[in-house]
Amino acid sequence: MSRTRAFNRAKRFNARKRRRSLRSVLPSMKADSRAASNPFDHSQELFLKTVAQETLLDLEESSFSG
Repeated sequence: MSRTRAFNRAKRFNARKRRRSLRSVLPSMKADSRAASNPFDHSQELFLKTVAQETLLDLEESSFSG
């Protein structure tokens, strides 16, 4: 095998290793970046909390009246 071909194969091998290691790290970084990029938008959480509270109040009212 010529020196150039061996060099190209080594570069491809190292690039593949680097891509694999980055891919293994990226899913966890995506979740962190999504939370960090929008830290003040809690509207969905507040909405779900309110719905849960209203559901509990409705259940309590129905159990007292029934």
